[in-house]
Amino acid sequence: MTAMTDTPDQDGPGFKINGWHVLAGMVAFFAIIIGVNIVFITVALDTFPGEDTRRSYVQGLAYNEVLEERAAQAALGWSASANLTADRVLVEVRDSDGAPVRSLRLTGTLRHPANMQLDRDLTFTEVRSGVYAAGVADLPEGRWELNAEAEGDAPFAVEADLRWRR
Repeated sequence: MTAMTDTPDQDGPGFKINGWHVLAGMVAFFAIIIGVNIVFITVALDTFPGEDTRRSYVQGLAYNEVLEERAAQAALGWSASANLTADRVLVEVRDSDGAPVRSLRLTGTLRHPANMQLDRDLTFTEVRSGVYAAGVADLPEGRWELNAEAEGDAPFAVEADLRWRR
């Protein structure tokens, strides 16, 4: 039979993890997680602050007026087509007989669906009979939403989804 002898632990001069090492590791881990979350939140709010339409609650209250304006526009029988080129937005407006509608005062907005900072206000000028153009410079590629209205007696609005590619 062999005898068992007590031998002391042989840890040697190596590294030993103590309680404060564990605490420091946990604090560092959560500090990194919180830091990354702050960066993500900041970037998300800079590109899309949350409210897509300004004063959306007030616009919702006036929705019956919007329906009346759309009914008046449908009674006109006008139609519009829109196109996006390298340096301008083109809108062609025709009446119910297919004739060009002249002398409109069109204004509008070219909206980027993902980044409100890229939105552009537009003022159109008539370049040909019934064709209106508004200049846009340095337009990034992608999808755009056009919202334009005629000022004056004619209750006419244009909404179009446009794509721009170089």
